[in-house]
Amino acid sequence: MFYELIGGVKTLSVIGMCKNAGKTTVLNSLISECESMGEVLGLTSIGRDGERSDLVTNTKKPEIFVREGAVIATAEGLLREGDISREVLEATGLPTPMGEIVIVRARSAGYVQLGGASITEHQKLLRDELFSFGCDRVLIDGAISRKSLGTPTLADGVILSSGASYDPDVAVNAEDTAFIARLFSLPVYGGEGAGSRSRVAAVSEGEVHEAESVNELLPVIKGGAQALIFRGAFTDSTAKELLNTGKLLKDTLIVAEDASRLLLRGAGFEKLMRFTKGFEVLKGTRLIAVTVNPFSAYGSHYSGAEFKDRVADALERAGVRAPVMDVKNA
Repeated sequence: MFYELIGGVKTLSVIGMCKNAGKTTVLNSLISECESMGEVLGLTSIGRDGERSDLVTNTKKPEIFVREGAVIATAEGLLREGDISREVLEATGLPTPMGEIVIVRARSAGYVQLGGASITEHQKLLRDELFSFGCDRVLIDGAISRKSLGTPTLADGVILSSGASYDPDVAVNAEDTAFIARLFSLPVYGGEGAGSRSRVAAVSEGEVHEAESVNELLPVIKGGAQALIFRGAFTDSTAKELLNTGKLLKDTLIVAEDASRLLLRGAGFEKLMRFTKGFEVLKGTRLIAVTVNPFSAYGSHYSGAEFKDRVADALERAGVRAPVMDVKNA
C-alpha cells in the first residue's frame, strides 16, 4: 500500500490530526511492508504509542509489532511492556517521564511500546543514532500538536492521519485535514533573500532588507516588496500584523521557513492568500499520503466511504495532490 510511495524517503513521520487518528495502524502497515522487503527499521515516537488501550478513553488500540532486527528508541520504563527479546545498544541520556531513552535491537519478533523524545533536536539525535546502528529507514510516530516532527530537517516525508475522533462533524474534519495537508504541500521559494537569517526580510528591487519585525520594514513594503521571508514561528499574530498593512502586500509573496513553522489557523491563512501573492516555503515537505480512520473513540463514527470521499474532495479543492487511504478498510 505505502511501499511504492516512499521510495527515497529515509526518515518518515506519521503525524496525527488527533489522538486515535489511526497512526498506529499506519505505522504497523509501514513496518510490515518495509520489513517484508528486507529493510532494517528504526522506530521511535514523540510520546507514548503501542499501548493496548487508550489511557484517556479506555478504548482498545492496536499494538506495534516488529520483527527480529528492528532497532527501537524508547523510554526504559516501557521496555517491560513489550514482549520482545532485546539487546541494549545505547543509553542515550535523554530523559522522558517514563525514564531515560534507550536504544535496543529486537532479538525476537513481538510487540513493543514506543516512548521517545518530545523535542525536535532530541529527535534528530535519535534519528542519527538509529541510522548509525544500521537502519535502512527510520519511522517516527508524531502528532499534529507537534507539527515540528514534519520539519524537513528531521523527516524526508510525512504521512498525515485523520480520524473521526478529531471532530464529530465530518465536514469540519475534512476541511481541517485538507488545510494541514495544504501547508505540507506548499511550493519551494528559490528567489533572492533565501539565505537571510533575521526574523523577517523584505526583497525589493533586487535588495534584501533584514529586520526583527514587519513594522521596521514598512517603508520598504510601501515601496513595493516582491517577497517577505520569515524565520521561526509564523502565528496568527504575525498574520494579523501583515493584514494590518492593508493592500500593500497584494503583489508580495509570503515565505515561511517550512510548513512546521506555520502555526496560524485556516482563517488567517486564507485571508493572507487573498490579500497577498500567496505562500511559499524555504524548505519543502514531501507529503506521502493522507490516511482516514472513520472510527471515533468518543462514539461519533463516520461512514468510511463518505469520510474518504470528503477528504479527497477537500484536498482537490485545496490543490493538494496526495492519495487518500483507509488502511484498515483498503
